[in-house]
Amino acid sequence: MFKHLFKKKNKTTSHEEAVLTEAEISHKTPIQSFDDLFEQTAALAFEKQLNFAELIGSYSWEFDMTKGEITFGKQLTFPVQIIGSVSFNDNSWMWAWANTQSGMPDHLLVQAHELKKLGDQLNISELSDGHFGTDSGFEHIMGMVACGHFNTDGYYCANYGQGTLVVTLQSDKIPQVDKKALEKALTTFPQLISAVDINHKEAFKNYLIDRKCKILMTDSEIKGRYGDKVITASFDQIDRLVNLDGKV
Repeated sequence: MFKHLFKKKNKTTSHEEAVLTEAEISHKTPIQSFDDLFEQTAALAFEKQLNFAELIGSYSWEFDMTKGEITFGKQLTFPVQIIGSVSFNDNSWMWAWANTQSGMPDHLLVQAHELKKLGDQLNISELSDGHFGTDSGFEHIMGMVACGHFNTDGYYCANYGQGTLVVTLQSDKIPQVDKKALEKALTTFPQLISAVDINHKEAFKNYLIDRKCKILMTDSEIKGRYGDKVITASFDQIDRLVNLDGKV
């Protein structure tokens, strides 16, 4: 899952360059729902997570709440923000700010509180309700949302037996996404849409925006360019990806 696929670099034609220079989308649409927020954050956060997974490998984790740090093995230690947790007992999500019995210090809940403020402002119940039922895998969805929204270097879902604690991580030890490596999208994006339920077209558009690409969109196609690299995605009538290729 974590192997990279790189293709040989090919230069775009002058026609492609002209078209892509004329049509540039650089701003995401306003958020109106939790799905919007997920579509705007998922793809780049997923790529960051692949980088982080390579770094920590199969190391076990230890969490020091006093220090606000999570450690993998004996040498990889990262500061964290606590987002929330999923309970295996009733398949529910609880925000860290709502878990008043846990004794989590306020300075580790800054991002969780910021997402609550956003939920209050936009009337997004998934962000403002403290405790609610979820589907399987929701911890990763919330991890990607938090990682993408706050532009952290990754997130981690720490299984503690009765549930999973979701934290974000910020550290220069974590490999950064190389936005110039547009070829990475050819393998990363198909992995994302096979793992989660998401609007393919919106997620891909936002992925290219996050990668600082120039974008040309039609009803059935999105073409993005970074430098002399071009990637093209085609979609069906219900925005599902049907083809993805590139000159990278």
